[in-house]
Amino acid sequence: MEKEIIIPRKKSKAIGYAILMLFVTVMFAFLAVAKLANIPWINADGVPLLLAILSLICAPICAYCFIHYLREIFNNNPALIINQNGIHEQISKYGVGMIKWDDIENINVLPYMDNTYFICIFLKNPAKYIENQKRLDRLNKRKSTESWGHVYFSTLYFKKELNPVVELISYYMKENNIISNK
Repeated sequence: MEKEIIIPRKKSKAIGYAILMLFVTVMFAFLAVAKLANIPWINADGVPLLLAILSLICAPICAYCFIHYLREIFNNNPALIINQNGIHEQISKYGVGMIKWDDIENINVLPYMDNTYFICIFLKNPAKYIENQKRLDRLNKRKSTESWGHVYFSTLYFKKELNPVVELISYYMKENNIISNK
């Protein structure tokens, strides 16, 4: 019996963060321009020099974050695909990708907040998945392996309920004789 579940991304958070980053970018840019251009309707001492310098530094950072969240809004790839081959995680752009059932040692579903859970996947050989990442991502994955499990992701970005996901994970865990701690 082949079962598959495709979990689309929830885009509401990305939309909210994009709007926030756009607003903050515009405010920082306005503060920097107000100080540097000496706009007549703003008092010359109205914007301190330190605030203008911080605005010049923070505006590009916030603009980069705005572009990142804008890309997330238009990203139509599913967040998670669970099928007979394994779990294909694509929640972030640094996702692990396909995790085969043979490589999974254990899966935990941990409650975090109201309706949010962390799904932690413990791998038999985590180095196999970590080595495929870029250098900075490898360091991040090693740190997360020590604190959370080998691969973890939040259900915060899922558009579907968690129950069908957990049921399908449990089904495939039984099929592949994997231990579960819920």
